Amino acid sequence: MTVGAGAQPGAGPAAAPAGGLGRGARTWHRFHYAVGVFLLAYGVAVLASGVLLWGDRVDEAEGYFGSGPASGVLVAVKAAEGLLLLCAAAGVALRRDTLFVPPLAGWMAGFAMFAVLDVFTGRWGGLIQHLLYLAAFVVLLFLSYGLSAKAQLAGMRATAEPGSSSPAGPRGLTRTQEFALQAIDRAVALTGPRQRPVPPPAPAAPSPQPQPPSPQSPPAGQSD
Repeated sequence: MTVGAGAQPGAGPAAAPAGGLGRGARTWHRFHYAVGVFLLAYGVAVLASGVLLWGDRVDEAEGYFGSGPASGVLVAVKAAEGLLLLCAAAGVALRRDTLFVPPLAGWMAGFAMFAVLDVFTGRWGGLIQHLLYLAAFVVLLFLSYGLSAKAQLAGMRATAEPGSSSPAGPRGLTRTQEFALQAIDRAVALTGPRQRPVPPPAPAAPSPQPQPPSPQSPPAGQSD
């Protein structure tokens, strides 16, 4: 195949777009590692407790679903949690914050389902526990979204051209991203160390005024 006049080598369909491979990295913040470690620790903990305390988990499931399908439901739940754990591990390894959405949303859905079952079965202690877990994962999902917006904004500032503007907002972000970013900034401002007010500088000392010369006394032996 010959290259036509005016065509540049390497400009064919095989050339990848500039932002294709690094798109996930542009929304990855260093604090996403903390989110990923939390998801990994939680996933390993629930799977390990399910294996070590299998009898207790079966009894708990029987209180929700009856003695018949309890074991099958528990196996399906643990299999789903294993997939969520693998997805979180892939998010950390590939630095893709979007891979944190399935684990967060999946566990949130599980907590919401068990909270509804707690209401129907009268398990008020379990209801409070599941609602607290649900609230924690909602905050974690919101935090991950805000960190993505923060990383995206930093990338835009680094690559923005002078005079360029984006239709998505004054800083190139959507309204939801702006709201999440403002919430994170306010939380950091409330929990971070407060700056002490700088005392005003002390007034400068007045400069000494020059003293008038004293009259000289006449030499000894001279009189008027």
